[in-house]
Amino acid sequence: MDLQDLILTEEASVKQAVERLEKVRCRVVYVVKGKKLLASVSDGDVRRYTLSGADIEKKISCIANYSPSKVNEYEKEKSKEIFQRTELQSIPLVNLNDEIVGVIFRNGKIIREYKKMNVPVVMMAGGKGTRLHPYTKILPKALIPIGDIPISELIMNRFFECGCKDFYLLVNHKSAMIQSYFDNIDKKYNIRYFQETEPLGTGGGLSLLKDCVHQDFILTNCDILIDADYSSIYDMHCKKGNFITMVLSQYENNIPYGVVSIDKDNNYQGMTEKPSFQHLINTGVYVVNRQAVEDMPEQTQVNFPDMIELYRKQGKKIGCYIVNESAYMDMGQFEELEKMKERLNVL
Repeated sequence: MDLQDLILTEEASVKQAVERLEKVRCRVVYVVKGKKLLASVSDGDVRRYTLSGADIEKKISCIANYSPSKVNEYEKEKSKEIFQRTELQSIPLVNLNDEIVGVIFRNGKIIREYKKMNVPVVMMAGGKGTRLHPYTKILPKALIPIGDIPISELIMNRFFECGCKDFYLLVNHKSAMIQSYFDNIDKKYNIRYFQETEPLGTGGGLSLLKDCVHQDFILTNCDILIDADYSSIYDMHCKKGNFITMVLSQYENNIPYGVVSIDKDNNYQGMTEKPSFQHLINTGVYVVNRQAVEDMPEQTQVNFPDMIELYRKQGKKIGCYIVNESAYMDMGQFEELEKMKERLNVL
């Protein structure tokens, strides 16, 4: 049985759910949109519906449970407690972007599925990490540990799980320590290092990769972790013909005060108590057309967002992929470092 055998879309009919449940001989199938978990449909849901004599050609949304039990993959142990207090035979396993990545069964068996993509990954690992002093007075930012392994290794391991085997590290500050660490661990992927003689910003270092990268690639910082389906991001980039795809995160900003509105004459117009505002923020992870490497001026400090704006003005297609706020983790500050450890269930 594959993970896909347990998945249906909202467009499926009740009849199709019946057929799927019969095929997989499981008591539950799951409803998704894209890869995101929406609902579950059990054999009991189907039985009650069909016994009522209702139309089985209707969409499964009419019988689906849109509040299914689930656990994220960093807290798999919670599944034992759920199995103890319920009669569930399986529980979906999700990442922090609410995308289904596997299913845990009552007998302890887990099925997973990764769609493989062999895409180069370029990691910017030359920053000084001044916001993480005093840690980064000793270690380069790329080697700050998250649990037992450095953040950069954790990021590369995630990409490797999805099929990425070639990594290009743009290094500068304490570069010898970074190379020494990775040269002395067991790894199944390839790393090439490109030394910036001086800081070149978040984009200028790409000029060092000319004649090295020959296809669209993923560009990431060494301290950013996106817990989402990378293959879905890359597939969208390709299908839409984007020149660059920016990975954005939802972000909620809560103001802990009453916000007052006034008119042009300073007359009171009303007040909203402790409002919340929704924004989309740039995570610093991109899928990039290889032409950007050729376009990058050599030995010139360039910030990548400036290049994005330049390409937009040139008429190049800049797409966006949005992830949940909880799926975006930035280790750049102590407070965020602790949040990352908490979300990944790492001490």
